[in-house]
Amino acid sequence: MTKSVFYLSDGAPVEAEDVKKARDKERENSIIKPFMDSVKEDLVANKIYLPTLPALALEALVVINDADSSAHDLEKVISRDAALTARLIRYANSPLYRGLNTIASIKPAITRIGFQRVKNAVYAVSMKEVFRTSEKEIERRMNQLWAHSVKVGAQAAMLAKEQPGLDPDIALVAGLVHDIGQIPLLIKACNYPDMIANPEFLNKVLLKLHTQLGGSILKLWKFDQHVIDAAAEHEDLTRDPGDAPIDYVDLVQAANILAYEGTDHPLANVDRSTIKAFSRLEKAGNDESLDEETKKVEDVFF
Repeated sequence: MTKSVFYLSDGAPVEAEDVKKARDKERENSIIKPFMDSVKEDLVANKIYLPTLPALALEALVVINDADSSAHDLEKVISRDAALTARLIRYANSPLYRGLNTIASIKPAITRIGFQRVKNAVYAVSMKEVFRTSEKEIERRMNQLWAHSVKVGAQAAMLAKEQPGLDPDIALVAGLVHDIGQIPLLIKACNYPDMIANPEFLNKVLLKLHTQLGGSILKLWKFDQHVIDAAAEHEDLTRDPGDAPIDYVDLVQAANILAYEGTDHPLANVDRSTIKAFSRLEKAGNDESLDEETKKVEDVFF
C-alpha cells in the first residue's frame, strides 16, 4: 500500500492522519504488550508483588479473631503504636459513630466501635501504610491513589448509613481498597521507563487489570466477600443485579463515580441514569449535609 504523505510549503513532510494513527497505535502496542505479557507471566508463576498490611495491624487482627481475647487484650496491642492509636480514636469520633462525648483514649474508642466491629476499623486506619512507596517514580501517583480511595471509602460509608442492612464500616473498607489492584501494577511499572513516561498507556493497563488483581489480593488477605466483590466489580458499569438487595458493589460504584466529580476523569461525565447503582440507591447525589459528613470521615485518614 502506498504511504500517504503531504508536504508543507517549506518542503517538510506531513503524514496523513490515518498513517499517524497507525504509527501511534504501533508505538502504544510496543510499550504496553511487553508489560502486559510480563504481568501475566508473574501471575502464572505467582510472582506478582503483593502489598502487605502493617505487622502491628496484623497482630491486632489476630487478637480480634481470637474468641478468648478481650477488649483489654486489643487495647494493649494497639497502644504500642501511637499513630494507630490516634487514628483509631479519630475514627471513633467520626460521623460514623455519633457519640455524645469526644473520646480521648483507646479504651473507650474500642468500646464505642464495639469489639465485634473493630476489625474493619483496624483495617481502615491501617490501610494508608499499604499505599506508601519508596519508588520516587510513582510516589505522586500512589498519593493520588490513596486520596481517591479515601474519598470513595468515606462516600461509600455515608451512603451505607442511608441503606437498611448495610454496614458503614464494611462500606468504608470496601471503598478504601477498591483500587488496591493498582499497587502491584504501579510497582512493576517502575521497571518499565516507557510505561512511566507515558501515563496514558499506564492508565489503560491499570483500568484493564486492576480489578482482577484487586479481587485476588483481597481474597488472599481473607477479606469479607462483600469487599472482594466491590474491588472486582466496581468498574463494570453495565452491572445489573436485577431485584437483588442493594449491596456494597452498588455503594462503591456510585461512590467511585461521585468521587471523580469536577475532574477530567471519564467517569466524571458518565450518564448516571444509565448506571443501575444510582437508581438502586435511595441517596446518591449532591446532598450538602452528606457531603459535609463525608469530608469529616475523610479527615480521619490524613
